[in-house]
Amino acid sequence: MQRVKIISYDNRVRFFWTLVTISALSLFTYVYAINVTARNIAVRQDLEKQITNISASLDSLEFTYIDLKNNVTMELAYYYGFKEVKNPLYISRTNPATALSLNTLRR
Repeated sequence: MQRVKIISYDNRVRFFWTLVTISALSLFTYVYAINVTARNIAVRQDLEKQITNISASLDSLEFTYIDLKNNVTMELAYYYGFKEVKNPLYISRTNPATALSLNTLRR
């Protein structure tokens, strides 16, 4: 004798509403994902426009900097108070044992 399981009306209704709920949630998730994707694309395009504008202004500033840098002369430096040093003082690494340090320990 075979056992046959009969799906009652209550189980069919519960199964139907479960499928409807899952379908509705899937549809809402799909719509939300499309909305988020569209917004991210719009934000990305806006950021690309901003990058283009900032890059153009940065290029202009670089050319201005190079122009000003090339116009610096010794007379201009003297005018702004810079002086030529007669005896320059250099730091050398010839004897590192006599260097000052806050991290010296004597044992």
